[in-house]
Amino acid sequence: MLIPLGSDSWFGLDQLDSGQLDPDERECAVATLAAINWQSLLTIASNLRNGANPRNDSNLPSGSNPHTDSNPRDGVSCTFTESFTMGQSNMVRRIQFSDGSSWVARVRITQPDKSIPTGRELLGFADVVGIEVASMKFFKAKTSIQVPEVHFYNTDPENEVGAPYILMDYIHGTAADKLSHARCDPDMYGTPDQDRRFREQMAEIQVTISTFKFNKIGSLHYDETTSEYFIGPELETGKGPWNSSMEYYNDLADHVLQVYERNASSKLRESPSFENPNLFKHLMPLYSSSNQGPFSLVDRDFGANNLLVDDEFRIIGVIDFDGVMAAPIEVVAQFPSLTGLDRDILRHIETLPIAKECIKPKLEDYKEMIQDAESKLGSGIADLLFADATYVYYGLKAYKSHQVWVNDNFMVAYQNLLRDYEK
Repeated sequence: MLIPLGSDSWFGLDQLDSGQLDPDERECAVATLAAINWQSLLTIASNLRNGANPRNDSNLPSGSNPHTDSNPRDGVSCTFTESFTMGQSNMVRRIQFSDGSSWVARVRITQPDKSIPTGRELLGFADVVGIEVASMKFFKAKTSIQVPEVHFYNTDPENEVGAPYILMDYIHGTAADKLSHARCDPDMYGTPDQDRRFREQMAEIQVTISTFKFNKIGSLHYDETTSEYFIGPELETGKGPWNSSMEYYNDLADHVLQVYERNASSKLRESPSFENPNLFKHLMPLYSSSNQGPFSLVDRDFGANNLLVDDEFRIIGVIDFDGVMAAPIEVVAQFPSLTGLDRDILRHIETLPIAKECIKPKLEDYKEMIQDAESKLGSGIADLLFADATYVYYGLKAYKSHQVWVNDNFMVAYQNLLRDYEK
């Protein structure tokens, strides 16, 4: 089945009432479209392309359509295409220039989706966008990872646009998970050969990111004054940087439990697995391989939803970088999300044929791909992908899904690990 790629598959402005968005998404989209000064974004983009001060609006005529065009007296003009895409935190619209080039305006949604747990991320909007910009600049300058070039950004929620934003290059690709869902069998990315190439590319990107080391734990930030990168407060907890793994793990577990307490249903609260974060805090000192640095970079959101592919599932872009941080190795040595690489329940004898015949071989294959990438690039992820400590961290990630059966499974695994250690 052929489906359009890139912005050709985004929502049209005329589709807001088509039923393709659920009510909460539609409400958020309408509110964001109304709240943002889109004309100001076009003004800034046009001024940048024409070499003028992006803050200076005097180069543009009055009376322009706030949703469509920006026409300077001379030089390159630009318009918004009549479509958009959005996730939980950002709305993205494509800017088309009169010379044929394209950017996107990525605008932070300041009216949160009602489905997002309250207090999930404690850093403010400005810092979150700053982390994204820092990460894109870092990888663009220091790696061959295909990240969009950042042309301009403003992290101030009170700016003239009405929200923090980034202007960056447009990449004509579609998120791998969406293209896979439309075209392929579950957890496949094209033909078997295309699927293998996709996973090999994915492994190389993951290893490349992990080769960068820092002496503290925290999110990646950028100092505009000195043009230097540094490790600072972390996205979720709002705390940091930390000097040791256990300091970070304790703060993270406390934060996750607090979010759970504010947002969980009574059924979740009444389950014994509600206490999993406290078990996590007890297990990590027992099973972690190291408490001290150096600490590798990781993109905690790395997965098929943030990898842009062409119509043959070649990775042509990586997006969404607010999860980038320097972290303990157990955080780094995780399988990418939404790729069919879900680990079995620890100490559990698997009997389901699909798990034994499909999932486990894919996990082993991906480990080999990581090893191949490490033979060229360095790092040390592969040997820890199946380690007990990485599974303990995997359980804390899964806890955030707020599902009793998931938490119950991990509680059993956690209890088995405690018994094994005490033997």
